[in-house]
Amino acid sequence: MRHTRIQQAKPERSFAERIVAVIVAIAMLGGMGYATTSAAMADDTEQTTEQQAGISLGLHDYDRNAINDGRTVGETSHGTTVDSNVEPASNTTIAKTAGGDSEDLGAPTHRKYIRDNGDGTYWLSLDVTGASRASTEKKHQPADVVLVMDSSGSMAGQRWNTATAAATALAQKLLTSENAALPVDEQVQMSVVDFDTTARNMELGGTYWTTDSDKVSTSFSQMDASSDNGGGTNWEAALKSANGLSSNRAGVAKYIVFVSDGTPSFRNSSMGTYCSGWSGRNPECAYYQENDVYGTGKGDPGGRNFNAAVNVANNRSGAALYAVSTGSEANEQMSKFANTINPKGTFFDGTDEAKLTAAFDSIIEEINRNSTYQDVLIQDTLSGYAVATDSHGGQGALTEMSAQSEDGDDVTNTDPAAKTMQVHYDQTSKKLELSFPQGTKLSQNVTYTVSVLIKPSDEAYQYFIEHSGNYPDTGDHDTDAEGNETSSNKLGFFSNAENEANVLYKVVTDVNGEEQVGDQKSAAYSRPVIQVKVPKLTLVKGVDNTNAGGDSSEYAAKPEYWKLSALKNNGAYGIDNKTPDQVVAADGVVTKKAVGQTMLAPGTYMLSETADESTQYKYFGGFAASDWTCADAEGKAVKVIKSSNGTQKVTLSGDAEVTCTVVNTAKPASLTWQKVDEHNRSKYLGGSEWTLQGPGTDGESVKVTDNGAASGDPKQLADMDTTSGNNGEGYLRVDDLKWGEYTLTETKAPANYHLPTGSAATHAVSVLPDAKTNTDVEFVKDAGSITNERITVSALPLTGGMTDRQWLFVGGVVGGLAVLLIGAAGVWNGKKRLV
Repeated sequence: MRHTRIQQAKPERSFAERIVAVIVAIAMLGGMGYATTSAAMADDTEQTTEQQAGISLGLHDYDRNAINDGRTVGETSHGTTVDSNVEPASNTTIAKTAGGDSEDLGAPTHRKYIRDNGDGTYWLSLDVTGASRASTEKKHQPADVVLVMDSSGSMAGQRWNTATAAATALAQKLLTSENAALPVDEQVQMSVVDFDTTARNMELGGTYWTTDSDKVSTSFSQMDASSDNGGGTNWEAALKSANGLSSNRAGVAKYIVFVSDGTPSFRNSSMGTYCSGWSGRNPECAYYQENDVYGTGKGDPGGRNFNAAVNVANNRSGAALYAVSTGSEANEQMSKFANTINPKGTFFDGTDEAKLTAAFDSIIEEINRNSTYQDVLIQDTLSGYAVATDSHGGQGALTEMSAQSEDGDDVTNTDPAAKTMQVHYDQTSKKLELSFPQGTKLSQNVTYTVSVLIKPSDEAYQYFIEHSGNYPDTGDHDTDAEGNETSSNKLGFFSNAENEANVLYKVVTDVNGEEQVGDQKSAAYSRPVIQVKVPKLTLVKGVDNTNAGGDSSEYAAKPEYWKLSALKNNGAYGIDNKTPDQVVAADGVVTKKAVGQTMLAPGTYMLSETADESTQYKYFGGFAASDWTCADAEGKAVKVIKSSNGTQKVTLSGDAEVTCTVVNTAKPASLTWQKVDEHNRSKYLGGSEWTLQGPGTDGESVKVTDNGAASGDPKQLADMDTTSGNNGEGYLRVDDLKWGEYTLTETKAPANYHLPTGSAATHAVSVLPDAKTNTDVEFVKDAGSITNERITVSALPLTGGMTDRQWLFVGGVVGGLAVLLIGAAGVWNGKKRLV
């Protein structure tokens, strides 16, 4: 039922009407307080506000135990730095110094949170909750109201009295007996923050929240706003305390009533000021040692105190903020503050009664007003420390969207707005969006959520490694998913880029049946953090010099003669060509050194080694590399995948500690030579015998026979070439030799060939590998072709079988006999004729 204005004797006001009316009262009374003291201050117009209150550069004697009684004094310096000269947007009226429209609804309830999946990935979620507000006399509006009271020295005297009187009136009008009798989820509850140089949450009967106005007014007497002990003005500390207060009631709107009369003179955040070891040179560090605050206590040089307060106000999670100036000297800064924060606040100036009257008129328009959110857009751009991923940890993007009712029911497929919402993630810009068609209104108390699966980027791992395991950021409050404890107030990396996680919205207001659509506004999300689990990799190089003559041999190699690599991203990241320089215990004959344990980003790394030619080592070609083997800290094998092209890869994940080893073994040597005719080198001669002496024969002369087998007594090496040419005749090969200098001596020539004598029979051979690395399992040294001279016919022996000389001799004898026989036959015939 929609209500119109009704004339009644004493109508019960809506909460919106009551709170704004009483805030105006505070502003008015604060202004009156200022008027009563302005004459006394007129003689010292050149002094700052804090100097007028008795504050000098030296600390006055305020309660220094306040640091330990709940005051907020510490803050990291990773917040957004806001330019104090930013002009307020011209399309929104913020200051309530005159009549005008005011929207019922502030920013929608919204939250950003994260869940650690335990496998190096996180579900990052952003939500927004629809709301509808009808401000009628008969509907109770629950609210959390935080009253933030400035008790600095400049508030002393009449100004403090009028401000506390107005604040007491505020509490009395909000915290009525009828309100206290309501169910807890319909009550207005209040809390109080006291601030000067620092801030603290006031206890209201053992708790920070109350429905008893007397407890609120009693808290004022526990504050010290005297000029001697009142302290300075720290807006940042005050608003940080206000942000942290919550009655923990779901769906309850929060209002921060921020009362101050001066420019901020202190802050908690460093804002670029460095005070460690300060020796008095920087005025901004004068109060740092004792109070852990920055600032001079006099004004705000450089606007750093103002900017720090803006940063905190921007993280108030949509709470409405009313900036109430209780002194005309604060009007400009507080008005600027209300216009600069995001979402914008509402400024009240109590220095003119006419302006207050107009403000009351604007409150009356809140009656019969119903507001909802439409054209909502959630946007989040991931930081450089986070990337989207898929269910396999790859380079895809996995997103989800859902809608849930106030009772926890899934209404994704039934809620009108949820059925139209769309999620989009852009891989290039790393921007996540949840959008609704233009004109779509969010349903009341329905929470719409978009989620994206993310993991730390290589940049995150690189930062963590380069900074010795330290993180740059601290997660905002309430950024953990239920049951998760990795983000809220924990160290890590912000998941979103600075100022890039926001909910954009418009408030559409129905006033007496006529819809009015407000301008687009935005509210920032809190910033969760993610952490990295860093695997560690050790690369080990082993060398077996057995065939090179042992580690003491002049031909031996050392592990540091190679460089080791473990790279991913096409060689862009990882361990790149590092010399193993850390001694590792030898494994039998294998000498080892390591590239020390290195923290790396998870991923798949290609393992490799390269010969370091700058070492001038000459015999790399004599070593064969094993396949890489990897094991975890417990010695369990970690799989190494070898592809068809020979590359070998290992995958590192979590916080595993992995050691990968490659061993280079000196190859055994082979010596080959050929026995050929001196005048016909294509004629290979079998039957030769030799002796070989060198490192591979332990200094002994060992027999080698063409096509002969190995034997032990006398020791004989096998000729391993029995297939070349004519069954290997004239081709000789000896395998499994150690590296070094050998002497090869021919002891028996092939048949019908001279056996060389003296130096002609002896051949010096260097059995050493080449310098270039190769993939052969052994290396072969060829001594070349060794010739023999054929024996001439006249020198042939007469013993033995029928040689060519023997056949020549026999032929001569037979020819001589034939001549004799012919002669005898002629004599015989002549005798016959004579008879």
